[in-house]
Amino acid sequence: MNSSRSSTREEARDKLAPKRARAELVAVPPSLESSGDELSEKGGVYEDTFPDGGRGWLVVLGCFIFSAATVGWGCVIFFCDVWGVTEEYFREHMFPGTPDSVLTTLGSMSCLIMTIVGIVAGKLADRYGYKPLLAAGAVIWVASMLASAFCTEIWQFFITMGVMQGLSDALVFPLIVALPSQWFLRYRAFATGIVVAGSSIGGAIASLVYREMLSTIGLRKSLAIFTAVDAVFFTAGYLLMEERRPASRRPTIVWFDRAFFRDPVFWSLALCFFFTVFGYLGPIFLLPTFTVEKAPGLSELMSALPLTVLNLSAALGRILVGFAADKLGPMNALWVAITLSGLTQLLVWTFVTTYAGIMAFAVLYGFFCGCFLSLVSAVAAKVYGADRLAGLSGLLLLFNAPGYAAGAPIGGAILGATANNWHVVAAYSGSVQILGALCLLYARFKRQPKLLAAY
Repeated sequence: MNSSRSSTREEARDKLAPKRARAELVAVPPSLESSGDELSEKGGVYEDTFPDGGRGWLVVLGCFIFSAATVGWGCVIFFCDVWGVTEEYFREHMFPGTPDSVLTTLGSMSCLIMTIVGIVAGKLADRYGYKPLLAAGAVIWVASMLASAFCTEIWQFFITMGVMQGLSDALVFPLIVALPSQWFLRYRAFATGIVVAGSSIGGAIASLVYREMLSTIGLRKSLAIFTAVDAVFFTAGYLLMEERRPASRRPTIVWFDRAFFRDPVFWSLALCFFFTVFGYLGPIFLLPTFTVEKAPGLSELMSALPLTVLNLSAALGRILVGFAADKLGPMNALWVAITLSGLTQLLVWTFVTTYAGIMAFAVLYGFFCGCFLSLVSAVAAKVYGADRLAGLSGLLLLFNAPGYAAGAPIGGAILGATANNWHVVAAYSGSVQILGALCLLYARFKRQPKLLAAY
């Protein structure tokens, strides 16, 4: 049986043109052999050829534009990067009596909805195609931005900045991180890293622009301008993207696939992402406060600069770590990135006392902290194949939801309960990421027992 399978693989490789990637050969996990999920051949091997370039790079560019326009710029205005600026504007100019807890909930609501609804969007995309859902996500996004410019009540912002923004990101993010896997095999993690880097680059640029616009022309005009720019970007990105998989290869929807939940490897991956996110957002949310405390008297621009540097470093890290993942294996790269992200908090953030140290921490932490987002699809494709990748990516991202909802608030609560003891905060968020890395080891050695193997 094994010799027959090896012969089949060799014959398939011989038929491929030199410039095309070799066939993807994915062993079917025993727990998934009867589920029909991911793999088209019941005998145990799924084979396909990948261009690994050409038209695929235009698809990556389109996904990059969507990533920058929604997850990047959107998170800047509505979520973590400079949500404090928007929150302060609301507190001073629009809703002076609103509790901080309400405004903080508004800031994190969209990302929480994205992780919850993303699994549904991913499964629909696997069955009916990516582009209809991407178009719907773009339309909802533009509508949410435009509607936010005319909101006057806090509950209205919960609908536009929270619900609509979250739905848009749910329709976009699982799809744009999965689509490059239809075009790339050898450079799969690198291509996905470029896409996810768009969110960091968009966030870094928009954080500076938005801060200045908000203080000079106000919230309404700022949102109106961003709406017009995003509409142009979405149009360009949509025209560049294309799904390579034919309609005949689109699998039926399996809303609750027991095979995954019976597979210990899946739970190893899920718990890895679950714990990693709890330690991921704390430094991003708290870095502005940390900067003001450790380096008082800075200008507004200098206080915001570490977070901008963190975003730029995150973009570079997602690209380079993705490139390394194609050489060393996506699961190896994921483990290294999460481990170093946690150690950076434990061994660097803990001892920072100066502005220069803050900048150094921003560079180091930014480089590693967000790599898990760009490696989700590459790891899932490596372990389970690429046929239902959007749905599987959305399912794994679902385990990020608790961390997005509670990770940063727990860090803030620890900070308040310990009278601003930053050592305890760094110990909490760094340790929980190390725990996530430890959870990943089971999946890594279950699938590939060899320590130095590229997997």
